[in-house]
Amino acid sequence: MITSYKEIYDSVSRQKSLRLAVVNPQQKYILQALEEAKAKNWIKPLLFKNDNIEKALNDSIIAVQNGDADLLMKGNIDTATLLKAIMNKRNGLLSNKYLSHIAVLESPNYKRLILTTDGGVNTTLSEKLLDSIIENALQVTHALKNSKPNIAMLALIEKVSGKLPETVLAHNTADRYKNDSRFTIEGPIALDVALSAMAAQAKKINSKIAGKTDIFIGPNITATNFISKMLLSIGNSKGGGVIIGAKIPIILLSRSDIMETKLNSIALGLSIYHNQFK
Repeated sequence: MITSYKEIYDSVSRQKSLRLAVVNPQQKYILQALEEAKAKNWIKPLLFKNDNIEKALNDSIIAVQNGDADLLMKGNIDTATLLKAIMNKRNGLLSNKYLSHIAVLESPNYKRLILTTDGGVNTTLSEKLLDSIIENALQVTHALKNSKPNIAMLALIEKVSGKLPETVLAHNTADRYKNDSRFTIEGPIALDVALSAMAAQAKKINSKIAGKTDIFIGPNITATNFISKMLLSIGNSKGGGVIIGAKIPIILLSRSDIMETKLNSIALGLSIYHNQFK
């Protein structure tokens, strides 16, 4: 099981370089990340620049469609504009799943990689949507050599309450998947319990995944996004992010990301492609 970005880097470095289509990379921070990835022989960057962003986006999608590019990366373009194009059936990038964002975080205080989802795409959750969120996250854990991950359906409390609809959704989802041999899932479960067996013991909660959780499915996009940003900004964590659910991984960079995070996102996307999309 991969537990660090160093291991992800090492894994990608052993693979052949991939053709990465980048939509409108104009800013220095993106170009620097691409140059670093190219220097490591991870990628052959294909830069689609144009004052007309729609044309740059269309040309990059055509490159993927034609097999001239292996995967896609967001440059200087609104995430909503990029996602709209990907979700356009005429562009042929959709799979049979919904899209979801997955952040992969390496914390100095946790022995496993932390996958948080969905903090970047879906504003509301449903049981049908959660099916895709789970399947997308499994693709990432499998790429990270974790064959049977533990999944936490996060909520404020462990009891089901009509006043907290996310607890109902978490309970129903965990119940539907309770016999799935591919992973262990619990919910509703509070974040402290998901992270710590001691917290579970103190709260007298019988949990198989406490302190060993791999995938943290948040109750909503805001809470999930906050968790990732807190870990990155003041939690001394390393991180990267991708969008899964299309026929290829989509590497997503933020303007506020430090260089290490940008490079991590590229490495993460490449690793997922090498292990799950070839």
